[in-house]
Amino acid sequence: MARKSDLVYTVPPSLREPYLVVALDGWVDGGEAATGSLRYLRRKLRPRKLAEIPPGRFHIYQIPGQLSLRPYTRVEEGLLKEYRPKRNVFYYWENPRGRRDVVLFQGTEPNMNWDDYVRAILEVAREVRVSRIYMLGGVLDKTPHTREPGVSCVCTNTQLRNELHGLGIEPVEYEGPGGVRTALLHQCQRFSIEMAILHARVTYYPEFNMVIAHNPKAIRAIVKRLNRLLGIGLDLSDLDRETKDFESRISYMALQNRAFRDYVEALEKEYPDVHIDDAAAWSADEAVQAAEEFLRGYLNGTD
Repeated sequence: MARKSDLVYTVPPSLREPYLVVALDGWVDGGEAATGSLRYLRRKLRPRKLAEIPPGRFHIYQIPGQLSLRPYTRVEEGLLKEYRPKRNVFYYWENPRGRRDVVLFQGTEPNMNWDDYVRAILEVAREVRVSRIYMLGGVLDKTPHTREPGVSCVCTNTQLRNELHGLGIEPVEYEGPGGVRTALLHQCQRFSIEMAILHARVTYYPEFNMVIAHNPKAIRAIVKRLNRLLGIGLDLSDLDRETKDFESRISYMALQNRAFRDYVEALEKEYPDVHIDDAAAWSADEAVQAAEEFLRGYLNGTD
């Protein structure tokens, strides 16, 4: 049970078997694949605030060399205009077309008290009866900017892993340092809560010292999967245009630099094509929804 001081609720809504999507900035958010995807969902869905985890017990602002951890501050003409500390906020969206609602959590990776932070997330999940959790991430990788980024997963059970594999999300192999994502996955596995971590492969060109802070192509790779998994039916044409512009700008840079162009072409030969088939096998929820719509249409036609 999370401590009462770890959560501040608005009035908890009555949601229909919602899925929870979690995105934290910090480690494993390459190209803002996680936080950028969640910001996009918030912009499109316009969800309402559900709850908040106050940052005081979880975040350290003074770490030498880490200015980005401090609260954002804006001063104009000697007057403080804005002070914005780190926030950890839950939102909810009631799906008018699907059979499940959606809860979104956007936060900052905690520096301490991981167990309490994880408990606070799971407390909200229990409060609104979340039936599955997706946690987002982005891993820096030598994926050519001209290719569709792959998305991999780590899951709590075999059934969920196989479902995601049917949507082109590959299971990952890894051994090394873990993070709060792994801590949350571990607790979900202990308490039989379905959860998957989804990682996009984010373009990174270390030989040219090129780290792309905001990668719309990696964001689109995750959002396209979530669009199916959550059953929210978003129009992603704006994200498609942003991705095309992103590709064009880097390709133009390659045209101006022969060594860079040769480097990208060599990566293209090694990198397998990734295709997202919009007509791929339906998830269980989509199949049920399609069957219900078919039956309604059939029965209406026989009246």
